[in-house]
Amino acid sequence: MKAMTRQELADRAGVGVRTLSNWCKPYSEELERMGMRRNMVLLPPNIVRWMSDKFCIDVDDE
Repeated sequence: MKAMTRQELADRAGVGVRTLSNWCKPYSEELERMGMRRNMVLLPPNIVRWMSDKFCIDVDDE
């Protein structure tokens, strides 16, 4: 797993960044505990893995 931008992760999910953010809203406290901040550009690997598992996003290297 590697770090990704929100845009890269949203592209892999086939949605926009705003939609990805809306999906994350119910989990904001959990994501904050994992180290995610509102203004982060690059998401660390642990958060990318969590989001890909939670939202069934295929992030395997192409």
